[in-house]
Amino acid sequence: MNELNVFLFITNICVLLFCGALLPILPLLTRKSFLFGVKIPPEANNTDEAKALKRRYIIITVCGGIIVLLASIFQYITVPEYTFYTIIFAPFILLAVQLIAFVPNHSKALALKSQFGWNVSDIKYADTATSFTRGNLSAMPHFWYVSALILIFVSLIIVAVRYPVLPDMIPVHWDINMEPDRWAPKSIGTMLTMPLINLLTLATMWLVGIFIERAKLQIDHKEPVKSFAQHTRYRLLMGHSIGFLAVAIVLLFLILGLQSAFIDFTVPFWLTMVIATVPIIPICVVSVRAGQGGTLLKVDVSETAVTKRDDIVGNNAMSDDKYWAWGLFYHNPDDPAYFVGDRFGTNLGFNYSRLPVKIGVVIGILGLIASYVWMIIVF
Repeated sequence: MNELNVFLFITNICVLLFCGALLPILPLLTRKSFLFGVKIPPEANNTDEAKALKRRYIIITVCGGIIVLLASIFQYITVPEYTFYTIIFAPFILLAVQLIAFVPNHSKALALKSQFGWNVSDIKYADTATSFTRGNLSAMPHFWYVSALILIFVSLIIVAVRYPVLPDMIPVHWDINMEPDRWAPKSIGTMLTMPLINLLTLATMWLVGIFIERAKLQIDHKEPVKSFAQHTRYRLLMGHSIGFLAVAIVLLFLILGLQSAFIDFTVPFWLTMVIATVPIIPICVVSVRAGQGGTLLKVDVSETAVTKRDDIVGNNAMSDDKYWAWGLFYHNPDDPAYFVGDRFGTNLGFNYSRLPVKIGVVIGILGLIASYVWMIIVF
């Protein structure tokens, strides 16, 4: 039995179980003023009609998750050599299941809003007069990113010191037993691959941290001070989680790079898996525990600089459903914001009307396609 396929299968099952358990509870993590991407009065979320939509969503996502899980098990039993392809494409199937469950419910929620006249004119997407509910970048946990940058600098020093004494052929890939299974001629480019990957990873994680800090989030018009404090706490917790992940990824590639710089050095496979998976746990915990924008967090209102309700000013633009395609994609050319809070689950999103966002999304999609093509070719 191929040990790599066994590991990939176990990893795939764990991912599917986690995602399969997360999808059905997303309505519970979403702010009460949203029903499948439609802005509604919070009390409308407790109506029988709204509960019926949530039950429908739960049934579809649970059944879909079970089908994907059983299909993955069947694939491993019948054609285990295709396990790698299952693990990289199964998440997209789960995403399709979520869309199948969400999009019809979004349409039904719009119909319910019109049918029952759910008035949301007094429910505002609020900004603070000074910072537009965006955080201050100085509040980001820069310690993590500085630490990761130091690790990258260390890796560059190692490359400079070790390069002259390395043999003509060096290992560049390892199997599940961490034995070299691919070698390449020694070159500056080969030795700098890991540090460059680390720099790209660090830049990406740093941008994600900025994304979280600068996103325009909703302030509860009834309890603005508490809501702002929850946002502040959420940003801090998620910022530390993302920073921790950045350091872990950089450390992982640094360790793997040491195996090229020191031919006799071998890192245990289990250690690489621990470094790769443990940092994901805080992100998952914060997402589930905090809810959308930190709405589930218990906070001390003294933690926030907003002390008066007068500090909050309304911005009705984001409350308008017409700017939200399928309740998922925000497109408002009159809104200068680049980052916004999504209307479902705990994610953040973009204002897709902004040119930099469009360029970034295209680059991201092309990068994702390129990475998948690369993984398929390499595997």
